[in-house]
Amino acid sequence: MRRGSTYTNLSGLLALAACAVPVRAVGPSVRFLRFDEVREIVAGFANSGAVTGDLPDRRSWDTWIRASDREIRTRIDRGIDDSISNLILYGTAFTALPRIEGAEMARAPDGRLTELARSRVRAFLSAVAKQQKDERLRFAGDFLARRGVPTPTLESALESNLQRFAAEQRAYRESLENAGKSGDPDQVLFTRSTLYRERGLSVDTSLLPNFAIEDTLRAMMRKGALSPGSIRRIAVAGPGLDFADKRDGYDYYPLQTIQPFALIEAVARLGLGDVDRVNVTAFDLNPLVLTHVRGLAQQARTYTIQLPRDAHGEWKPEALAYWQHFGDIIGSPVPALAVPPALKNDVAARAVAIRPACTARVEAADLDVVAQTMDREEGNGYDLVVATNILVYYDLFQQALAKAAIGHMMNPGGVLLVNHALPSQQAGGLEFLGRRSVSYSSTGAHGDDVVAYRRRVLK
Repeated sequence: MRRGSTYTNLSGLLALAACAVPVRAVGPSVRFLRFDEVREIVAGFANSGAVTGDLPDRRSWDTWIRASDREIRTRIDRGIDDSISNLILYGTAFTALPRIEGAEMARAPDGRLTELARSRVRAFLSAVAKQQKDERLRFAGDFLARRGVPTPTLESALESNLQRFAAEQRAYRESLENAGKSGDPDQVLFTRSTLYRERGLSVDTSLLPNFAIEDTLRAMMRKGALSPGSIRRIAVAGPGLDFADKRDGYDYYPLQTIQPFALIEAVARLGLGDVDRVNVTAFDLNPLVLTHVRGLAQQARTYTIQLPRDAHGEWKPEALAYWQHFGDIIGSPVPALAVPPALKNDVAARAVAIRPACTARVEAADLDVVAQTMDREEGNGYDLVVATNILVYYDLFQQALAKAAIGHMMNPGGVLLVNHALPSQQAGGLEFLGRRSVSYSSTGAHGDDVVAYRRRVLK
């Protein structure tokens, strides 16, 4: 253990006392945003010309917001399409064929799929047809059946989807490169903040953004922006599910969610809240995520999280320490699942068993943060809301609406953390606090910018 590490183990007494079973009250119901709550946002965008097309007014608002919610929910299936493509590219549980290290590498110079990519599609379909116990393959098979794709055309459909996915990844990279060449900081910010505004809603998740969130919370405490014991209720917008993320795509362990538990631990480690009193609500639209999260409390069982990492990644010491000590407070280390032969030289692995009392503190709500909110009595709102890698899937107007929806659910003085800047309107009573750049690698090539907002305290 490094001397002076932030991640030293706490006392056994604290660990044993952590996550006492909560007493749950019936929560408020989800509702759509009202026009009066976003009137200034609509007017601001109408005057700025930043939105093309007709903006809603008071008369059309109810129809418009409900239609917007329906359109957003149609993007769930497109996100699953992307996850299946990631699984085909990276998966090792269904085939011994070499992985394809990046979507763009699945396409030959002429734009067609490489032979390896086509072979992996065939291997994937063969594994799905065998109806193995693997939950990713079972889910993919059920999803394709629900979509009504005829069996004889499954191979060509998956190839077309993979080709489309690879082309989109190239387009995203080129957009970022072109924005950088422009020399215009505003253009770079806009491009990054809305890069996936037309993409399917992904279910990806990973560990390192939580390191950036904890690092930012620690910095805010040092500056007096957060006080010890100030957090009791946390909301996570889009907690994600480790299906097959776009960076590593590991698939040799069961589906899992990480962020709700990372936030409980961060709050406890920093003294921002008592681990046996903090509750987390996960907002999501994807039934796969909602069912998984709801099952945590219902099953009241130990929840094991696998923590693979790239053994060759140049992680900075602080990020590596975070990985090594994740779960110290809310769980205990357990043997990690065996790494597949194809990855054994490239992956370092550990695993943590989260105690049932902690899993019972996490609930899920089907809530579209762009279109919907909840009424919460003052003092019973959220003290911390985290939305990493989620609002980038929306345009600026939708992000401003999300800012209003989230702010409405927060307690005065509560903090919202995202990993890109949001529109400047002080929607939902949220004011900008600052931005912190957090690097994961020793070279600085990999990291996140965490942007903090605070719900204003009315005087």
